[in-house]
Amino acid sequence: MTVIIDTREQRPWSFPPHISVEVGTLRTGDYALKGDDRFAIERKSADDFVGTVSLGWHRFVRELNRMDAAGFAAKVIVVESDFETFCFRIRQGEIIPPDHEHTRCTPQFLIKRIAELTMRGVAVLFAGNAELASAVALRIFTERARLIEEGEGKCR
Repeated sequence: MTVIIDTREQRPWSFPPHISVEVGTLRTGDYALKGDDRFAIERKSADDFVGTVSLGWHRFVRELNRMDAAGFAAKVIVVESDFETFCFRIRQGEIIPPDHEHTRCTPQFLIKRIAELTMRGVAVLFAGNAELASAVALRIFTERARLIEEGEGKCR
C-alpha cells in the first residue's frame, strides 16, 4: 500500500515506517492510495474546515459534485479537532469562543453544514489532532485497500 500525499500539503501527516509514501498531484483530496482514482481523503484543520463550510461552501460543493461524477466510492473529511472544542467550549459554566478563528460561525450553523454534508454522503470525522487524524486516515486506507483487493472497491 502506497499513500500519495498531494503536492499542496504544507505539513503532511506522518505514517508508520512500513507505509510507503509518495508526493504527487491529486485532482481531488489531499491523500489517496496509489492507483486509486475513486477515493481520497480531504484533510482539514479546524479553521480550514470552517472556512470551507462558510465562505468556501459553493466551491466545495462543486468539488463534491466532481467526486460524484467521478464515481467516488466514499467522500471523507478528517478534521484535526475534537467536536466539542470545534463548536463550543464551556469553562466554569460559561460558553467561551470555539477553538478556531471563525468565531462568528455559530455552533448551530456548523452543525447544519455537517448535517448537509452527511446528507450528501460525506463522512466528517473529528480526529482531535494531526497525529490522531493520520491514524484514522491510515485505518481508512487499509480498509479501502482491502476492498479493492477483494474487488469491492468500486462505487455502489
